[in-house]
Amino acid sequence: MINIRDYFQGFAVKVLADVDVNKLSSNQHEFNGSKGFRELLGTPVGKSHLPTKMAYLDDDLEEMPELFETSLTWYDSRENHPTRGAEYRLLYLSEAEEVIYRSEAGDTLFLAKEKNGSLILVIAKQGSTILRQLQWIFDVQHTNETLFVTTDMDAQPGREEMASEELLALLGIEVDLTDDNLLDSILLRFNETLWPSTLDFARYARSLVKHVDPVEDPDGALLRWVSMEHRMFRTLEKHRISESIANGFYDASGGVDVEGFLKFSKSVHGRRSVRAGLSLEEHISAVLRSNDIRYVKKAKTEGKKEPDFLFPSKVAYDDPTFPPPCLTMLGSKTTLKDRWRQVLNEADRIPNKHLLTLQPAVSEDQTAEMRAERLQLVVPRELHSQGFSPAQQYWLMGLDDFLIEVKTREGRALAGKAVIHG
Repeated sequence: MINIRDYFQGFAVKVLADVDVNKLSSNQHEFNGSKGFRELLGTPVGKSHLPTKMAYLDDDLEEMPELFETSLTWYDSRENHPTRGAEYRLLYLSEAEEVIYRSEAGDTLFLAKEKNGSLILVIAKQGSTILRQLQWIFDVQHTNETLFVTTDMDAQPGREEMASEELLALLGIEVDLTDDNLLDSILLRFNETLWPSTLDFARYARSLVKHVDPVEDPDGALLRWVSMEHRMFRTLEKHRISESIANGFYDASGGVDVEGFLKFSKSVHGRRSVRAGLSLEEHISAVLRSNDIRYVKKAKTEGKKEPDFLFPSKVAYDDPTFPPPCLTMLGSKTTLKDRWRQVLNEADRIPNKHLLTLQPAVSEDQTAEMRAERLQLVVPRELHSQGFSPAQQYWLMGLDDFLIEVKTREGRALAGKAVIHG
């Protein structure tokens, strides 16, 4: 589990009003209601210039933007007027307008104070999944307050590791999930292999997880397996990166090889993304095999379409006499963003699709759209309470539910064949 108290002293959450973001309403470059920030920022002495990283976050962006560095000014505008009450202001520089004026009234501002005193300010679009995720990780998804501030970080609950790591990385926070106790066994097992195959690495990760039963508790087994492999990979990755840095990046003339370093950095991020998806598929396959589920991976259905999992077989799918209600397809994605739409165009004979994800805290707007598109979301049961509303939880499938559904459909198909042959 990840505890955000390990990274932040406190945070504030503010629903933006028109005066905060509308150029026509205000030219003061400040956030209204800044008196409430005093608990988080303290009482200013003169003008405090606070280093701050900022970004505007929206699900529609193809790539989440990098936070840019600026500063906020925190001061009492009435400091030189002792007869008047204090009026605290939180001002932003004109360079921050690109973030501020992309915002609209109703969007939500998150202001978090890191352990070193620096600030992170992000604004999330109203109704977006990224907003739901930020509400989840800061545990304020149910607040209706215009401005909520807390420095009581001990009250913050622990959060699921993989989703928290990705979200905190978006905020510029690096989470170290490496485990030095695993490194020796990994290196011993794979000897001189630079990067073990996903299949071998996933299999070894499962062997290290004790006391899980993919038949009795498929949801729990999947999460434990994925979490173990994630920690193992981060541990091996840190070791390999350390080796590369120790060796240095030099060109033929002995100078610093900037291009080589950038290429290496890009390969690190690319490898993370690819392996995460492939490892999830491998662990899902292990659950299916343990439950004697017939399936095929990456079978071509129409043209270049390749659903991640097809049930019960490609032969059945290609058989025009095999009833479509007895066919099932499952896509798998560690996180969603807008990529869930890709699943809609796979396996034309199956109108009702299934998609498994490990992402908690999906917005109600997004799940409503999925339902309208006849896409059923499958989420490990332990994550149902992580940022999903009661109505969403009622609709979600667990992996155990999905296995029952697949077995039921195959049973109907077998019963149908028996009637035909009888």
